[in-house]
Amino acid sequence: MNRNDLAKAIYDLHGGLSQSESQRIVDQIFSTIRDRLLHGEKVLLSGFGCFRVKARKERRGVNPQTGESIVVPGRRAVFFKPSRYLKSV
Repeated sequence: MNRNDLAKAIYDLHGGLSQSESQRIVDQIFSTIRDRLLHGEKVLLSGFGCFRVKARKERRGVNPQTGESIVVPGRRAVFFKPSRYLKSV
């Protein structure tokens, strides 16, 4: 399922909305989630799960082609923890 599929599902469920309005709603939801995560906030969607940003530390790695040891820089990564309801499905 992708953004267009979500917009179509919203359009099908709520006949009063146009397809472009449905697409704007989906885009706004994802934009809001992305903005909150960029600010380091946790995004909790009850019954679905929780998105949060974690800082990953710098670590040692190996280049698989050459076998050379390299340093993988630290970064921020988004993690998703599903709700108990979603896990049981």
